[in-house]
Amino acid sequence: MPLYEYTCRKCGKRFERLVSPGKDKDVVCDECGSAEVQKMISCFGIGGGSSRIKASSSSCTSCSTKSCSTCH
Repeated sequence: MPLYEYTCRKCGKRFERLVSPGKDKDVVCDECGSAEVQKMISCFGIGGGSSRIKASSSSCTSCSTKSCSTCH
């Protein structure tokens, strides 16, 4: 079963849930019990000793504006 992250539209609580395919309609908020939940899109990194996720930095080396979409 895949693990999904949800946000409750009613109270704002974020939570994770193991959900069988086709069972998204059965998910309710852990905090308030509302069925008004939205599935979030999560990012994750796979790697060994070094992370492939680039951390935001104020010392950008690839642009002069220090606010490019590659670095920030």
